Amino acid sequence: MSSWRENITSLPSAVAQFVNESASTASTYLHSAHSGSGTSVSEESAPQHTDFKALPIPASLVKEQWRLIFTSDANIQDLQAAIAHCRDLVLLSDECSEERRWLVRHLVDLRYSLQELEEAQAISSDDVVLMNAIKSVVGHHFVPHYPSARNRLQAAAKRYYCDHCTGIIWRVVQAAYICSDCSYLVHQKCIDSVQRVCAHVLASERQYPIADICPEIGLAAQRYKCAECSTLLNFKNSWIEPRLCDYRGLYYCPSCHWNDSFIVPARIVHNWDFTPRRVSRTGLQEIQLFVDKPLIRLEEENPKLFVFLEKLCTVKKLRQNLVHMRHYLAACKLAVEQKLVDQQLGRRRHLAQSNEFYSIGDLVQVESGVLADFLHGVFKVFDVHIRRCDMCLAKAYICEICSNNEVIFPFDDGCIKCDQCNSIYHRVCLTRKNMICPKCVRIQERRLQLECTLSKQVDKEIDINANDASDEVQPANTT
Repeated sequence: MSSWRENITSLPSAVAQFVNESASTASTYLHSAHSGSGTSVSEESAPQHTDFKALPIPASLVKEQWRLIFTSDANIQDLQAAIAHCRDLVLLSDECSEERRWLVRHLVDLRYSLQELEEAQAISSDDVVLMNAIKSVVGHHFVPHYPSARNRLQAAAKRYYCDHCTGIIWRVVQAAYICSDCSYLVHQKCIDSVQRVCAHVLASERQYPIADICPEIGLAAQRYKCAECSTLLNFKNSWIEPRLCDYRGLYYCPSCHWNDSFIVPARIVHNWDFTPRRVSRTGLQEIQLFVDKPLIRLEEENPKLFVFLEKLCTVKKLRQNLVHMRHYLAACKLAVEQKLVDQQLGRRRHLAQSNEFYSIGDLVQVESGVLADFLHGVFKVFDVHIRRCDMCLAKAYICEICSNNEVIFPFDDGCIKCDQCNSIYHRVCLTRKNMICPKCVRIQERRLQLECTLSKQVDKEIDINANDASDEVQPANTT
């Protein structure tokens, strides 16, 4: 019985040893394959150092990399010296240059690493340090990856792959880290070898999705290398075949391009095409960061879409009505106390702030019809409050053309708003007046009368001054 128990006890360690040996063998084979395919690299290309934390580095800063780049075992003194040297190089570099952009990005990275290292050393327990440590590498902020407690069975059955070595992450025996900004998932042993810059950093620098449809430059312009890891590409071997990213227009190797399919923002804006296209891993992570951000001015980019798509016109009209309603609700104390706008819109407040900006998620919901239904529901809730609230009802309008006692609002279907004086009229009544606003006519008449009065007063003052000047002149003495 004791021997049986000893065998059971030693089983997890044997499994861990087997998995680690298999993973190391596979990684060795992959690195040897990459090195074998890269024997014909030109001497002009920058050297690749997989031991450093930040890559790629500009060619003009290669001589300074030993003072700027450190592995995860660096101490506080090394990081402080690197921060000081990096700050000096930032001041010496040219504005808007590639060197300054890399230095600023790396300076933020070093300061973040220093802060986390100081916080980790402040904790006395070594176990807590290992559990809560955050590692900053190439803009990534890696935290330990744990499956949610609610879906442990699903998480155990799901396979996770490392974004760096493309190997399977065996959750039972291998530790994994995930970037809190772009969801980049890696083995613990692969953290120091990460080369891909965080998609959150790229998205922050670009501030807008790529507006061109697949801006391909060709393999020759890339020197037949992967745009991310610089692996030589050819069509003879399937493991190093070039794969085109439809979002960025660049070619990648199979390790950096997993044939993931996702919608491309440029194709939606220009062609209203929601067909998923094959994108690289960095392109996928970047698009996912832009999905919920209202950055696209659709009517400015492609105004013809609103002519041919009725669903877009419906959404635009609903958003215009919500913009008018928001002015009423912002001035209503009862609506502010109830937080009516936050309850209905939540994080999508941009839908009621203007009708210009759309996010990628909004356009997808416009195509499916979900956004129109959502806006109809919000419109009904706001309309009920405005018509029942005495404070909001006191700010209603009355059409002065027909002199009807019916109160009207700028978001009513049968009403129209004057762009000059913001007065509200029935559309039928203003049409009978040839779309001429009576209030604007009165304002123009008053302005003309005021100008006439002022001109008469000026002329009168000029005449009085001329008469006074002639009276002061004395005739010459002839005697």
